[in-house]
Amino acid sequence: MKAALGQIKAKVYVMPFEEDMFFPVRDCKAEQELIPNSELRVIPSLWGHFAMMGLFEEERDYIDAQLKELLATPV
Repeated sequence: MKAALGQIKAKVYVMPFEEDMFFPVRDCKAEQELIPNSELRVIPSLWGHFAMMGLFEEERDYIDAQLKELLATPV
């Protein structure tokens, strides 16, 4: 995995949900650190993995803001 992740050339935001028990932030951070030019952007949420359904405006707004910033990054 280290070799594969180390070959990624794109700008990457690794965006785990806070309190996610399936993909804990600590695991995502370890993988993010293997990706050059990447950043860890933890999505604040008490709902963990369920936050991906976009049920709450605050979480949707946070995700949208992060994606807009990423897509605006010059390549």
